Amino acid sequence: MLGLLHIKFIVGLLVVSCLAFLAYRNKRRIMYRFKERYTRLRRGLGHRIGLNDDFADDLESGLSSRHFDIISRNVSDERHGLDQTAKQEIRKIMEDENMGFDKARLLYTERIFGQNNIAPDGTPLDPKAITFH
Repeated sequence: MLGLLHIKFIVGLLVVSCLAFLAYRNKRRIMYRFKERYTRLRRGLGHRIGLNDDFADDLESGLSSRHFDIISRNVSDERHGLDQTAKQEIRKIMEDENMGFDKARLLYTERIFGQNNIAPDGTPLDPKAITFH
């Protein structure tokens, strides 16, 4: 009797391990399918509320978040989407570093700050600069 319980436990553990392994191996495909469904949902939402096509494309490609909400800020905006070079860099950071939009946008901004002699917190690094607290 005890041997049968051990066998059932081992078989169950083996089945769960195989399922976990398959899910891990196919995580990109699974995440891609979820992202496609999410994109289709957001695309429909974006066109229904009156975003122009450029902002709708930005929304579809994941360049929006709770902290950087394209929908609420740009409904009647006449601009043509977000800056192309910034979008490309942020997408590249998102893919290479495997991070979300907000973190990639922060990293991109800090890199631009560094190129312009500004600290990551926004204070100037110029020794002649005067700041007030």
